[in-house]
Amino acid sequence: MEIKFNKFTNKIVLTVIWLMLFQYISANCESPYKLDWTQDGIILGTGIGTGAISLILDGNVKPLTIDEFNNLNRNDINGFDRFATDKYSENISKLSDYVLGTAIVSPLLFVFSENMGEDWFTIGVMYSETIMFSGFLSYLAKGTTQRIRPYAYNDEVPTVWKLNADVKKSFFSGHTSIAFSSAVFLSVVYSDYYPDSDYKPYIWGASLLLASGIGIMRIESGMHFPTDVIVGALVGSASGYLIPYLHRIGNKDDGVSFNYGIDRVVVSYKF
Repeated sequence: MEIKFNKFTNKIVLTVIWLMLFQYISANCESPYKLDWTQDGIILGTGIGTGAISLILDGNVKPLTIDEFNNLNRNDINGFDRFATDKYSENISKLSDYVLGTAIVSPLLFVFSENMGEDWFTIGVMYSETIMFSGFLSYLAKGTTQRIRPYAYNDEVPTVWKLNADVKKSFFSGHTSIAFSSAVFLSVVYSDYYPDSDYKPYIWGASLLLASGIGIMRIESGMHFPTDVIVGALVGSASGYLIPYLHRIGNKDDGVSFNYGIDRVVVSYKF
């Protein structure tokens, strides 16, 4: 079914292993990123707070009542999403779990880069922030909206699968959000380290193709509507792009300034 927090924790453990592997690589290079502990403290604190709230909301989601179950009608679903109510496959759902694990550990490719070896801690913190937001925001939305999954409308699906709390966690797709956050993060970081690389289109193409495949599998398995996947892709992509952007050294010197009258007045904003 959908990612549970214990599975999510296992993926974080894999990330920690990845960070440990970085310690054994040494290289001399000028990093395009820099941590700012005020900024990162705010990001991590916000992420942890979001996670705590999402855990509470997730625990409060209740199974379908008998009346809710009996009143399910696929014609109540908008025309764009309705076709997903005919989908259901446990095997495809499980496959999407395995492929997601591959996407999450895909930044292990950085281990083979001599130019990134000394930045293992910076990249690791950034990646942790990225995965944290894309995952927790999904759970926050699930606990808030409690949208019923498409397979609940499918008469061929055993009733036992419909009478549980997970059936109310359709919006939005956590698998897709995490997959796209990992894909965009990997591609952006690689591009910043190797701006002139001929491999950039292939890195972007392969990582986004993998993430898109996960999104399609979530629809084909009956776990999510297309709109769940689209929103998950947007949220994940935003997380995967914005976290590296906020840590990019060149952006930390950016500001907005203007002159007024005789004296020069400078107004600046930095995050």
